[in-house]
This record gives sequence, C-alpha cells and structure tokens, in this order.
Amino acid sequence: MISGLQGSIRKLEVGSVNLDVHGVTYEIVISFKTYWELKEFQTSAKEVRLHIHHSITERGQKLFGFLQERDKEFFKVMKGLHGIGEMTALKVLSFFSPWELHKIASSGEAKDLEKIPKVRAKTSEKIFFEVKQNLKKLELFLEAGPEDLSIPETSKERLPSPEDRFKETAVQALVQLGFEDKSALKEVEKILKKQSFTDTGELIREILKNL
Repeated sequence: MISGLQGSIRKLEVGSVNLDVHGVTYEIVISFKTYWELKEFQTSAKEVRLHIHHSITERGQKLFGFLQERDKEFFKVMKGLHGIGEMTALKVLSFFSPWELHKIASSGEAKDLEKIPKVRAKTSEKIFFEVKQNLKKLELFLEAGPEDLSIPETSKERLPSPEDRFKETAVQALVQLGFEDKSALKEVEKILKKQSFTDTGELIREILKNL
C-alpha cells in the first residue's frame, strides 16, 4: 500500500496531479483544496510530499493525495460513512472544512451543502443525514488535534477567499461539462466582470446562454 509520495509536479489540474517520483509518474486524484494549495508549488523547483490514500477495489486502484495529513484523515472519516463514496467524500472536502461541516450538521440544513457542483436534493440530504447521525465521529476528529502545520505559510496565505472558491466552483462545473481549464476560467471571468452572481447554477446558465 502507498501511504505517501514525494516528487515534482508534472501536470496539475482541478481534480488531479501528475507527480514524478524518481522517473515514475503517478496520477493522483486531489480535492479542490489540495489543488489550490499545490498551485504554490507548481512554479517552483522544489519537490512536494503528498499523503496518499491508496484505494484498491474490484474496479481498480486509485491514489488520493493530500498536502496535509489532517485532510487525508478527514477524507477517511467521510468516506467511512454509510453510502458516502470516495468521490463524494472528496467533493465535501473540496468545499467544507470539518468545522464548517459540523456547524451545518448541527444547526444548518441539507441545502447548505448544495454549493458543491452536482450535489442536489437527494445527495445533499444523504450527506447531511449521515453526518448528523455520526456527529460524534466528526467531533472526535476535531478534538484529535490542530490542523497540520506542514503547509508553508505562503500557501496558507493564498488559500481561497469565498469569492475565489465561488469562481473555482464555476470553473470546475464547466470542466465537468467538457470545457478546458483555461477556457472555463476565461468564460467565468468574462461574465463576472459584467454581472455578479451568488448561485453557481445561474452563473453557468448565463455562460452557456452566451456561447
């Protein structure tokens, strides 16, 4: 089982990174949070170390990578909930911190989870129900220790603002619809210069309408 990899970034996309480790390139699935953090390393010559969850199933193998070990542990907590698969767990990690998720499950509503692309009604209700039923597990995780401090201060300072996260959510949604990363970002920024949006779905519809 692979539990960690250290190497240089060969290719970085919203949902994955290709990491060169002594001449062997690994394709690793990442959350949006990890993607944002890795942008700091992409333009530097230094190597990056990722904490890896090595998934082996009947359908094949996948490597899930996290810059912070706490994110890997949070991912494991989420995917361990009944009916919450690995990709859904990664989506949750992409847009919510453990504290935010705990707050939603404690006093919020299922619709608060719908900022995640392609997470609507039944899926958001399922996540909300499972987290609410397993609040104790989440609380134990939160009590286990502080956030991992291994990430450089420069990267911490560049973590996305709510506005950046909204923009990247829209970009990710367009990528899932078949757009290239650069063209998706260009379309999002072009529309946002003309008009402000608070709902990702409305922004995507406006983009598609203007194509």
